[in-house]
Amino acid sequence: IQMILVHVVVPLLLASAVLYALLCWRPALIERDIFPQEKQQKKQKHVLFVTAHPDDECMFFSPTLAYLSRRPDVTVSLLCLTTGNHDQLGDVRKKELVKSAVTFGMTPDSVIIVDDQYLPDSPKKAWNVALVAKTVEAVVVAGDVDTVFTFDQRGVSGHQNHIAAYMGVKHMALTSQRFKFQKINVYALESVGLARKFSSILDTLFAFGMAATGTNNRMFIADLTGYSQGIQAMLMHESQLVWFRKLYLVFSRYMFINTYTKVN
Repeated sequence: IQMILVHVVVPLLLASAVLYALLCWRPALIERDIFPQEKQQKKQKHVLFVTAHPDDECMFFSPTLAYLSRRPDVTVSLLCLTTGNHDQLGDVRKKELVKSAVTFGMTPDSVIIVDDQYLPDSPKKAWNVALVAKTVEAVVVAGDVDTVFTFDQRGVSGHQNHIAAYMGVKHMALTSQRFKFQKINVYALESVGLARKFSSILDTLFAFGMAATGTNNRMFIADLTGYSQGIQAMLMHESQLVWFRKLYLVFSRYMFINTYTKVN
C-alpha cells in the first residue's frame, strides 16, 4: 500500500495541483464555445441556469457562473424551481438567493423563483416532468435563451428535486417542437463519486480527462478570484451556513471545477 501511495497516488495528486494552476493561468486551454452554431453571430447571448433550491447556484455551479460573469457578451439568468421552503424558510431563502445572484453579476430581475405547490422542496415527493419542462420552456422562450445549464441524471447529491430538474429540462429540449427550429444547447453538470466530490482541486486531472474525451463535454475552472466569488455568494445564504456546508466550501470540487455533458 505504501508503494502504491508513493508511486501512484501522490504523483497523480501533484499532477492535478499543477494542472489546476496551469488552467487558471491559461484558461484558453479548456475554453470551448457553449452556444448553438446558429447563435454564433448573436451579439448578446443568454444563458439560463435551472436549479432546484436557493444555494444550488453557488454550491454546484460557481466556477461556471464566475467564468460567465466576466464575459460582456453573455447575459446570465437563474431559474430556481422552489423557494427552498422545506424548513419553512422560503421567504428568507428567496431574498438570500437574489443576493447570491448579484454576487455573480446578475441583476435581481434576472432571478426567477417558482412557488408552486406541485413543485415542493422535498426529497421525497416526485415532480411531474412535463410540468417542469413547461415551466422551463416558458422562461427559455420569454428570455430568448441560447444555452441552459442544469444537473445531470444523478443530481450531484442524489436529491430527487435535482434529478427532476434535469429530467424536465431534458424533456423540454428533446420533445418541444419549438426547439427543432430555434436551437438551444443544454448541458448537464457531471455527478462524481464521493472521493472525487470532496477532493477539491485534486480532481482536476480526472476532470480534464473527462472534458477532453468528447466534443460534447465542457469544463470550467474557478481561479482564486472565481473561488472567492463562490464563497461570497454562499455567505449570502446565511440561513444555510451550518458547519458541514462550511467544510463543503473548502473541500468540494464543485467550488473549483465544473464538468458538463451536452444533453441534446
